Amino acid sequence: MAALLTDKLIKLSTGARFDLCATCGEPTQVDASDLLASSITRVVRPDGGFFSVFKVLMSDACHYDCLYCASRAQRSFRRHRFAPDELADTFVALRDEDLVSGLFLSSAVHGTPAESMADMLTAVEILRERHRFCGYVHLKILPGAPRDYVQRAVELADRVSVNVEAPTQGALDRLATRKRLAEDIIQPMHWVRQAVERAGPDALKAGQTTQFVVGPAGESDREILGSVAALRRSVGLRKAHFSGFAPVDDTPLEGEPATPPLRQHRLYQAEWLLREYGFQLPDISFDEEGKLPLDTDPKVAFALRNLHLFPLEVNRATRAELLRVPGIGPRSAARVLAARRRERITSLAHLRGLGMVVRRAALFLLCDGRRLGQFSDLLRERPIPPEQLELFGFSSTARAPQPV
Repeated sequence: MAALLTDKLIKLSTGARFDLCATCGEPTQVDASDLLASSITRVVRPDGGFFSVFKVLMSDACHYDCLYCASRAQRSFRRHRFAPDELADTFVALRDEDLVSGLFLSSAVHGTPAESMADMLTAVEILRERHRFCGYVHLKILPGAPRDYVQRAVELADRVSVNVEAPTQGALDRLATRKRLAEDIIQPMHWVRQAVERAGPDALKAGQTTQFVVGPAGESDREILGSVAALRRSVGLRKAHFSGFAPVDDTPLEGEPATPPLRQHRLYQAEWLLREYGFQLPDISFDEEGKLPLDTDPKVAFALRNLHLFPLEVNRATRAELLRVPGIGPRSAARVLAARRRERITSLAHLRGLGMVVRRAALFLLCDGRRLGQFSDLLRERPIPPEQLELFGFSSTARAPQPV
């Protein structure tokens, strides 16, 4: 493996850090040298386990001049490129040492999108056909890729993704003037869906995803999440990733401030509500500028804006209603429904044993007609106006519980 620790491997794996394949931070903890660790990303499975993937660029030579990008054409640095055989051999060497079990392959656009996609597809074909690799492959589809190349990517990969980058053409123009949102980015996403529909249920089992660059184009959170919701409907988007902007030296945006990590985190929380909790875009709270509140997570913000829906009787609430309660997720909602088939739920201890985050959930629930919650815990996160307290039966003249 020492022979593979070349400048090329280090540079192209480090360059791939801007492409996300795991939610919120991509923790990497592998038993490898610091040099190798930059190329290995831990991806969490739906069951809570994880596997490690080799995350790398095919090339960092690009003909685009995206204003924020470390690989932009006008940035001055030595460029690198894997040949398809070389990339496949590097992955196999890492796999044979049990360092990785999957591949995430992206690339800058060297030459034309077709030329760059051809190299990526050839590398994966070598893995699938010559090395008989049947494991996980996440393949980026480059903007402007031809339709037949998109079809081949769907045939080879477990997951594909096209980076949307910005929610509107106007926002994209502020980042990358040569990219056309509808033709270069959204159209290939439709081709992915059509290819999957033709291939049947076994195709692209991990679906297609996308990624937004958050901050430098001045886009609002409402615009980003509106784009996510529209893509879920139109192309069957599985999930979205949000890359908070970080300035890169020797780019036109090097002096711009980085996007606060909390904004990125709130976007992930809101996208999760749309994807897993049955929320719709109108259920998400935004300020006058279309931004998510940073001081309150989106689910609590929904509950505080809709206090007329609460408290819910935990012994009668439907699954959809339970999922609107802060502190209740899909697993704890399923446990509540299963427990109710055996007996009535009568206490906080009972709820806690079902995996519920009782500190949050209790405020919004009744248990056999009894209130369970105290306001003090929630007030640590966000003060509640007197008129909202009245909806819970508290007098507006009474002294509200204080944060402790």
